[in-house]
Amino acid sequence: MSTSETPDAVINEEYHSTPVPLAGRLGFGQPAWVWSGFGIAFICAVIGGTIQQGLGTVEAILAIIAGNVILFVYASALGYASGKWGLNFPLTVRAVFGGRGSIIPIVILAALVTGWFSFHTWLTADIIKVAFTIESGVGVALIALAVGVIYAVPVIFGIKSMALVRQIAIPAMVLFVVYYLVTKVVPAGSALFESTGDGSMSFLTGVGIAWATYAVSGTMTGDIVRYTRTGGQAVGVTAVAFLFSNAPFMILGALFSAAIDDPTVPYFLDSDSMTVLIPLAAIAILSTWSTADACLYNAAMGFSNSLPGFNWRRAAILGMVLGIVAAMSGVIGNVTNLLIAIGLIVPPVGAVIISDYFLVRRRHGFGMDRIAPVNLAAIIAVVLGIVVGVFMYFSFPNFIFGIPGITVSLVTYALLAKGFGGALGAEEPTLVNAAEAEGITKPTAAPSVVA
Repeated sequence: MSTSETPDAVINEEYHSTPVPLAGRLGFGQPAWVWSGFGIAFICAVIGGTIQQGLGTVEAILAIIAGNVILFVYASALGYASGKWGLNFPLTVRAVFGGRGSIIPIVILAALVTGWFSFHTWLTADIIKVAFTIESGVGVALIALAVGVIYAVPVIFGIKSMALVRQIAIPAMVLFVVYYLVTKVVPAGSALFESTGDGSMSFLTGVGIAWATYAVSGTMTGDIVRYTRTGGQAVGVTAVAFLFSNAPFMILGALFSAAIDDPTVPYFLDSDSMTVLIPLAAIAILSTWSTADACLYNAAMGFSNSLPGFNWRRAAILGMVLGIVAAMSGVIGNVTNLLIAIGLIVPPVGAVIISDYFLVRRRHGFGMDRIAPVNLAAIIAVVLGIVVGVFMYFSFPNFIFGIPGITVSLVTYALLAKGFGGALGAEEPTLVNAAEAEGITKPTAAPSVVA
């Protein structure tokens, strides 16, 4: 950031390349509202229904709870430092992986979360196709084009505009839930819990799918929780996102699926009446919007911090264009394969960040002045974690995918950084950046400040 930039200019750029100062922090409420709208995504209910069809109702509920607890612990460990120091995900990665070493993981995660934006754009077009029985492929593609542009508008104007979308989407989803509870779940009664599923999924696979649903955005949680004032608030926002928003919504999806009891019914739209279908489809679209814009927000953070010449808005537009192209082509429609790929590739990156902050730095402030441009210890740990994760997935497909990769990367990085830190570029920086941590302004040249 140049010295000529005004505070308003920095705010308009969403602090994409600088820590959020305390004056720019929003506290607990607004970040929690944004994350909550992100967490009660319509697709989460659909995924909950998919798990129910494979496991049966009771096992599906247990798998969903277990997956979201794992997700909460993982994302909280990443979010704590971001909330404390005001750092978005790309800045955190740069502090750990080095200036050049950070480019690859940032771009990979930005691309994956752009894939999520694309999927939700495609999903919306498909919901409209189902609700109105549209047969034309060109028509569906044009719908995806229009939807992608609309979904991107709040992102281009920043996090406060995104919060406005939630003021509509969250109440709308409450109406959606009430409708299905009254018309489907309550009349079915205890019979819902007698469903045993079709046996196509193991329990641990169900846990893996539940936690992988937000593995990318959970890893990039700093993009949202950096607006809190403390690390504790960041953990609280993460709890709102996963334990009190995503998990209940996935469980409701499992109950809706059990009540409908017909796997051929898409998106729970089992009514023949347009007076019912249209409002339900509209509500589903609003919910999808509140998730798609958060995905694009994460992607814009990544692209603006890794691609030369891309400021905040250009990065958001780039993500929008890439996402729309993929959505219009329909190549992004298989959510299960997307979740598995995410669960294998992304968690090792988060594991290295967690290891660096809690095991190597021991919760010291992140510094931005690594001598080595590439932290080879971090790169090695991520690659090894991905390789082990992929091997475990294909060798033991019923295990929780992603967890082996996290474990290997976390331990490997700690051992390499402690044993060969200087030689591999994993030395602790001597200076800290200009972020403010929980009301404490750090000096411009001093050892890392103990948390």
